[in-house]
Amino acid sequence: MTRLWIAALTLVTVGCGTSSSTADSNAGWQTPAEACAYRCTSTYAEVRAVLDRVAAEAEGVRLGTFGETAEARALPLVVWGAPDASPGAVRRTGKTRVLVFANIHAGEVAGKDAMLELLRDVAGGAHREWTDSLVVMIAPIYNADGNERFGLDTRPYQLGPIDGMGQRPNAQGLDLNRDFVKLASPEARALVGLIRDADPHVVVDLHTTNGTFMGYHLTYAPGLSPNTPEGIDADLWDRWLPAISDSVLAADDFAIWHYGNVPGAFGEPVSVPRGWYSYSPQPRYSSNYVGVRGRYGILSEAYSYAPYRERVAVTRRFVEEILDRTWAEAAHVRRRVAEADRERVVGERVAVRATWDALPEPVDVLLGAVDTVAHPVTGAPMYERRDVHEAERMPAYVRFAPSESVTAPALYVVRGSVRERVADLLDAHGITYRRAGVPPGDRQAFRLDSVRTAERAFQNVRMQEVFGAWAPASDDAAGKGALIVPVDQPLGRLVVMLLEPRSDDGLVAWGVLADALAEGRVPIERIPAP
Repeated sequence: MTRLWIAALTLVTVGCGTSSSTADSNAGWQTPAEACAYRCTSTYAEVRAVLDRVAAEAEGVRLGTFGETAEARALPLVVWGAPDASPGAVRRTGKTRVLVFANIHAGEVAGKDAMLELLRDVAGGAHREWTDSLVVMIAPIYNADGNERFGLDTRPYQLGPIDGMGQRPNAQGLDLNRDFVKLASPEARALVGLIRDADPHVVVDLHTTNGTFMGYHLTYAPGLSPNTPEGIDADLWDRWLPAISDSVLAADDFAIWHYGNVPGAFGEPVSVPRGWYSYSPQPRYSSNYVGVRGRYGILSEAYSYAPYRERVAVTRRFVEEILDRTWAEAAHVRRRVAEADRERVVGERVAVRATWDALPEPVDVLLGAVDTVAHPVTGAPMYERRDVHEAERMPAYVRFAPSESVTAPALYVVRGSVRERVADLLDAHGITYRRAGVPPGDRQAFRLDSVRTAERAFQNVRMQEVFGAWAPASDDAAGKGALIVPVDQPLGRLVVMLLEPRSDDGLVAWGVLADALAEGRVPIERIPAP
C-alpha cells in the first residue's frame, strides 16, 4: 500500500513532500513528518533525501552506510564529529562515541522522525558544542525493509500516524530486537558489526510502547542484565536517567520514568503480585546486550497513545538530554568503559539466568487513561491519552537479580563439527579465540541429563534448555583441534553468557548445538583454572 493511495483515499492528509502551514520548522526547511503535520511518517527514500541534504549543509557531518537489509537496502549512518563515516575513523578521533538508532520495529516510528528533526537542526548550526568531545552516530531507519511495508493496521490502537506505518518484523519475519545474540538477520549482523568496530561508549535504541495505560510520555530502561558492570550500572540508575527525566519534565512537562507494565491491566489472568514490571534481562535485547559488553545501553519507549507530534518531541528531547549528559561527562564515560574492559570475571560469579528484583520500597507509579477514537480511514479504534496522572503506590520490579550463576572458568573449549558455526558467531560479536589443540589442564565436560525443547518456534527457533552438571572430562582430547575461547578478555561476560550450557540466551538456548544435543552431548568444555 503506497502513501499516495492512502492520501487519495483519506482526502484529509497532506503528502509528506508537501509544505504545510501548520508544520513547525526550526532551520528553514521541514522534515517529512513536519511537512504533513505529523499525519505521516517518512519513507526510506525520504529518509535518504533528508540525510543527503543534512550531509550537504551541515559542517562536519558525514554520510555512510553500515550494511544492508534482507532486501538489499543500504542502511544509512550519519556520523558527526569524525573525518569520515568509517568505524576506524570514528575510533581514531579518541572522542567519546555515541550511537543512536531508531526504527528497529518499523511501526514504532517516532524515533526515526525525531532524529531527522534533530539532524535538520544540526544542519542549521544547533548543538555544535557536542563535537568538541563526542562523535555522534545516528542510524535513523534500522528496519528499512519493515518500514516500506506501510499499512493502516500494522500497529493496532496506536494513535497514528494515520497515513500508516511499517511493520514490526524485518522482511524475514524476524524481530530485530530479539536477534542480538543469534544474529540470524543481516540487519543484526550489520548493527552488531558497527558496535564491534566503531565501539560506541553509549548506545540508545528508540522505540514506542503500547502497553498499560500510563501517565508517562516516555519510559526508559538501562541495560537490565545483572552482568552489566557496576560502574556503568550506577551511572545510569543513580545519576543519568533520574537527572535526564527531571530536566525534561522541568523544561517540557513530559513525564518520564522506568519502562514497565502492570500485569492484568487489561483483564488478563495473572500469577504475580500487582506491580510495575519491566521487560526481560537477556542480551537478545539491544540495551541489555550493550550493557553486557560493558557499555552504556539505554532503551527509549515513547507512549503509543500520545499524539504523534508529542511522541516525536519527547523522543527527541530524551536523546538531546542523553547527548548533553554524555558531552558533559565525556572523559568520565571513557574512564568508566576502560574500567569495565579491565575488569576480569575469571573466578567470579556470572549470572546465566535472572529474575525480577523489586526496588527496596514501593513507589508511586503514574497510571493514566485513554479515550477511544476512530481511525479516519478504517474506522478501527485508536486510543488517545487523556491528560491524567493517577499515582498508585506499588512494587516496581524494574531490576533483575541472578537466579542462576556460574563461576566463570579460565577457558571454554569448543570441539567437533559445530566449531565453524560457533566461530562465525564469535567473530561477529568480536570475541577473541584461537584455533589450537586442546590445552592441558583439568577439563570439565557437561554431563547431559536431559534436554527440553520448546513446542513452538520463537524467532524461527525451537529454543532449548539442558539439564545436567559439569564433571571431570573422561576422554583424551590431547592434540585434537578446537576453538579455545579465553574468558580473560574485555567481552568475558558475554563469553560466559554465550557458551555456558545453562544460559537462557546462549548458543544452547538458540539451538546452535541442537544436532549435538540430539546425540546426547554438549560439545563445549571448560577449563576452570589457567
